[in-house]
Amino acid sequence: MKATDFDLSKQIQFDFETGITTFKDNRLVIFDANAVGLLRQNLIEEFGIAQARKIFLQFGFQNGYADFMQMKLNYEFDSEVELMASGPIIHTWEGIVKSVLTHLEFDREKGEFFVAGWWHNTYEAEQHLSYNTESTEPVCWSVMGYASGWCTAFFGRPILAIEITCKGKGDEDCYNEIKPVEAWDEEVAKPYLEAYSKFFERIGHNG
Repeated sequence: MKATDFDLSKQIQFDFETGITTFKDNRLVIFDANAVGLLRQNLIEEFGIAQARKIFLQFGFQNGYADFMQMKLNYEFDSEVELMASGPIIHTWEGIVKSVLTHLEFDREKGEFFVAGWWHNTYEAEQHLSYNTESTEPVCWSVMGYASGWCTAFFGRPILAIEITCKGKGDEDCYNEIKPVEAWDEEVAKPYLEAYSKFFERIGHNG
C-alpha cells in the first residue's frame, strides 16, 4: 500500500445508534474549527501564551502518536517511507492542514532524520489571526505537536517538528522542518521539550 492510497473517508465508521464514530480502534469526535479556536483563545487569555502553547502542543502530539499507531497496526505499506509519508496524508484528510512533503530522509542505524514541507491552510493560523495580531513566534502549535508525535512514534526516539515560517506571524505560508532533538538549537527546542517531556519519558527517552 502506498501513502496516497489511504482514504480516510472510506475508513471512518459512523454509528447513529450508539453515537460513536470510530477510525479503527479510536473513537473520533468532530468539532467546529471556530469552537476549537475559541477554546484556544480562552486558554491564551486565562493562562498566557506559554501555557496555552504547551497544552496545544501536547494535544497535537497525542493525536499524531495515536494516529501513527493506528496506521502501523492496521495497514501494510510497501515500505517504511510510505508508512512515514502517510502521516501528512491522514493529517490532510482530517481537515487540520494541507500537508505537503518536500523532503523525507532518515537512517535508523545512524539516528539521522530530516523531514520538511509546507503546511497550507492550517486551521490554527487562521484561528489565531481571527483573535490576535500577528505573532512573533510560530502559532500552529497542535499541528507541530501532531507532526512531532507522528515522527517520534515512527522513528522511536524524540523528534521535533518546528515551523520555520508561519502565516500566524506574517509569513506567506507555513514551512516546517522535523529533526531529532539534538539537531535543534537548544533555545529553539526548549518550549517543545518542556511540553513533550512526559511523552518522551514514557518511550524511554529524556530528550
